[in-house]
Amino acid sequence: MNTAASRSARRAYIAQLRVKRIFWICLFVVIALFPLVVAAINNTTNGTWRAVPREIGSFAGMLGLSLMILSFIPIMREKKITSAFNLDVVYKFHHSCSILGFWLVVFHLVALWINNQEIGRLVNIFADYPLYMKAGPIALLAAGCLVYFSYFRKELKLNYDYWKIGHSLVAILMVVFGLIHTFGVNYYSGNALIHGYYVFLTVLAAIAILWLRVFSSLSAMCKPYVIKEVLVRNNATTELRLEFAGKGNQKPIRYHAGQIAWITVRHSRFSFKEHPFSIASSDIDQNKIGFAIRELGDFTATIKDLKPGEIVYVEGGFGIFNPYILGDEGFVLIAGGIGIAPVMGILRSMADRKDRRHVVLYYGSRDKESIGFYDELNELSKKLNLEVVHVLEKTDDPSFEKGYVTKDVIERHYPKNKDRYDVFICGPGPMVQIVLPALKKIGIPKENIWPEFYDMA
Repeated sequence: MNTAASRSARRAYIAQLRVKRIFWICLFVVIALFPLVVAAINNTTNGTWRAVPREIGSFAGMLGLSLMILSFIPIMREKKITSAFNLDVVYKFHHSCSILGFWLVVFHLVALWINNQEIGRLVNIFADYPLYMKAGPIALLAAGCLVYFSYFRKELKLNYDYWKIGHSLVAILMVVFGLIHTFGVNYYSGNALIHGYYVFLTVLAAIAILWLRVFSSLSAMCKPYVIKEVLVRNNATTELRLEFAGKGNQKPIRYHAGQIAWITVRHSRFSFKEHPFSIASSDIDQNKIGFAIRELGDFTATIKDLKPGEIVYVEGGFGIFNPYILGDEGFVLIAGGIGIAPVMGILRSMADRKDRRHVVLYYGSRDKESIGFYDELNELSKKLNLEVVHVLEKTDDPSFEKGYVTKDVIERHYPKNKDRYDVFICGPGPMVQIVLPALKKIGIPKENIWPEFYDMA
């Protein structure tokens, strides 16, 4: 049985994704540039352009503040956005907007200083200046802290949950003081359209925060799951199997193989202690869902201690890779480490659906002992039209590829009809960064490649 959609359906899906992405990107650009366009039109009409450094600085400041407020919007995990972009792309966009906004505000200060060196004195937040003047440096300091601690969180070994709380609070502080400064200066913000724009943007960001922290939490509380099994696998990996425990009109989340979900365990759904994991179970029974989680510290170290019967709240599924629309003839799946989790979900789903499309799995591991689901993959190879290519860093066994998932390794086992296979990639960032150019070199069409960096912090 082949459950693949027709080639025309695949083309329609990819075209739909492209249209959605163009729409969201264009909408973002229009919203971000709105105050600059209004200010430019107003200056041109009234002949009120000032010295070039001053105008450049003011425009940079407005755009920087807009980007930092707008960065709140994508992470609300709204399905209309996540149906166009993977969550890792959304969070990367959030980070990039914040960083660009920060440097634009720095440039704003530098440009104004070039125009008038007296501006430098206003950086002293302890001096006797009006609050709106102090608010600018305070907002800049908060933005700098956000960028620094986000970029170096892992190196500083900050607890993820506590960092997330601090990150949210400092972000709100940054926006509040940024607005106090902008409205206090009251030059361009004195324009009714620009003033209203920043009020609207702030309300939109507040709605995004409420959506993420309140409304999505209320929704997840209506979708409780109970732990059925906690299976400790090799290589510090634990498989968590859940079953829907809702009552009455409550319904489980809708998901398909290859997606991820956020889970909350042993804490209120309104806490910040939620974590994203790839779904490793078959999607044939939507009342059941499972996750394969590797112990990497913080929350993941506690997974093996969970007990059957405990309640878990789940929000999902997220992810644009859809194995029931893509893959005309089959799939090439490339996994590294715990990136095998969503791959197991795809393979288990295909087995339950008796899907006979051809699948080639490249699975990078340190050695044979660290291969996750080794026995199950062998069993799935008998049920499916599946070829598993194990790539081990350390091995003398000729039945395995030795080294890393490189261009040569991929090319040796790649199916002939390259354009008829979709490629799903999930693994550590460095592995994905090696695989992507390798696929390009062997001529795989860009629209056939579906990477998952799985980095949302």
